[in-house]
Amino acid sequence: MTEGAVAFLGVVRLRDQATLATCFDKSALNEEKKGFEGALTSILDRASTAYPGWREKAECRECDGVLHAFADAQALCIVVAGVRDAQYPDRVALQMLRELADKVKNSQGDEILSEAKPGALSTPLRKLMRDLMKTYNDAGSQDKTTEVRQQVDQLKGIMQDNVKRILETHVTLESLENSSSSMSSQANQFLRQSVDLRRQIQFRNLKIKLIAGACVGAVVLYVVTMFVDI
Repeated sequence: MTEGAVAFLGVVRLRDQATLATCFDKSALNEEKKGFEGALTSILDRASTAYPGWREKAECRECDGVLHAFADAQALCIVVAGVRDAQYPDRVALQMLRELADKVKNSQGDEILSEAKPGALSTPLRKLMRDLMKTYNDAGSQDKTTEVRQQVDQLKGIMQDNVKRILETHVTLESLENSSSSMSSQANQFLRQSVDLRRQIQFRNLKIKLIAGACVGAVVLYVVTMFVDI
């Protein structure tokens, strides 16, 4: 039987360090199982101060593998993964543990995880853990998947930035349009005021001319009257 990179997965409640679920690869030998169980004991000895997102790892003395550990978001449980290859990328192991923690929480819930007896969840979680082991047996493929996800996230970020810029440009255009409309209104008002002022000036000039004409007429009439009297 071909050995996969992931040999062991487990779930341990932190409060009382009860091992709620374990799952070994079908090809795992008893010596390898004892090795990962010993590594788990070593990690639990250091887990008393575990906090949400806490990470730890321990070497498997009976094999060339490494046991990785990760505390869930509430530090209710830690999930562990035993890998046969010491060169298995830590980032891929962490990704596997995060996924395992999320799936365990979503499938069982905090209440069951808080009250379950040791070993009680091995059967309910067996298929979930076996599927996860198959998924992460090839670290290289997971690296490629992670790279694609990162590229997708990067593309989403670029698209969101572009949408933000478009919205900002739209706001700027609306502001310019409002300013233009306001300036146009002010220009029309100034034009109307100019026309009214010109008419007032023309009317005043006409009044001055009429008054001046009347004065000249009065003077001429006075002079003519004087000559007529003589």
